[in-house]
Amino acid sequence: MKLLIILFTSLLYGQNVMNYLNSPIKWTVGLTNGYDNNVLRLSEIEKKDAALDESIMGSTETFDSHYARFSLSGLKKIQLADRKKQIQFYAKGNISNYTQNENRRYWSGNLKATYRWGSYRKLEYSIRHLDSYYIRHYIDRDVSTDELASCSFTDREQRILVSYPIKRRLWTSGFVSYTQRYFDKPFTEFDLDIVTTSMKISKKFRGFGTIAIEGKYGIADNITFGKTAKASDLDRSYKHFEWYIPVSYSQGIGVLDEVGISLRLDIRLYGAETMGDPLHSGRSHEEVKWDIWGEKELSDNLTLKGSLRYRKRSTDSRFDWVSKLKTFDQVLAWVILEWDMIYDRY
Repeated sequence: MKLLIILFTSLLYGQNVMNYLNSPIKWTVGLTNGYDNNVLRLSEIEKKDAALDESIMGSTETFDSHYARFSLSGLKKIQLADRKKQIQFYAKGNISNYTQNENRRYWSGNLKATYRWGSYRKLEYSIRHLDSYYIRHYIDRDVSTDELASCSFTDREQRILVSYPIKRRLWTSGFVSYTQRYFDKPFTEFDLDIVTTSMKISKKFRGFGTIAIEGKYGIADNITFGKTAKASDLDRSYKHFEWYIPVSYSQGIGVLDEVGISLRLDIRLYGAETMGDPLHSGRSHEEVKWDIWGEKELSDNLTLKGSLRYRKRSTDSRFDWVSKLKTFDQVLAWVILEWDMIYDRY
């Protein structure tokens, strides 16, 4: 199959097969050192009750945790006969480990194929996989009123993205994605198929950096509604809308080569309208994320990046106890050291 792709590319664009094979691969090794002050995303009420209620913490002893992540990525660029046109293949894998929470150990990865035919002109297809991401322990009410079970989900996302310029240093991009968010047993009643559309406008300012604004709209369909155990009688479908505004300053501040700040606002509305599901019925939440980051190039192939995130979720419900129970805040901080390598066997 790979040989057919190589031959097809060569014939279509007049490119020699050996030129394809001779192009180098850029490898990047990343090491992340981070801290999460609220791994389980507990509300203030849950934190106060944690010492008296074992179901809140599950098998975890601390609210916070240090975490480490190892990543390896590879990028291969294929320059076509028309020098403005290029094909790129990108792959990345991550292994994450939370020191104070042994349940939060997972791997993730993504693959991308991109066709570029000029500045800000590209067509991209990507696949992303997040494997068994642990949320927390919950009571499995299908079998018991007090028996805890680990709750984790796996994401499989496919995305098609298009980017195109509007005028000089101003461009737009948009994507359509399909995500299968399936939960590990025994919580399969939460399984979702999520379709998301996005539109983003970006502007690059000379002597400053880049400012963008993006809007997303998504519909999550609870595909196991009414199809599994008794807990599936409650519909967990929802709709969500998100605004994202990132600003990057590329002229440097102090020792940093680039800094940035972003605001993300996500509004989610649940579809359930039954009194039998007070946790979701008539419920919505508004989630705000503030990110600040900086980057320093230590050498030609070594880069240091640092980020700080504040996250606040505010829940609105007809039941006051639900609003308090599902409202939380979270602070994350991490530093990434990346080492670039070029592999060219010729």
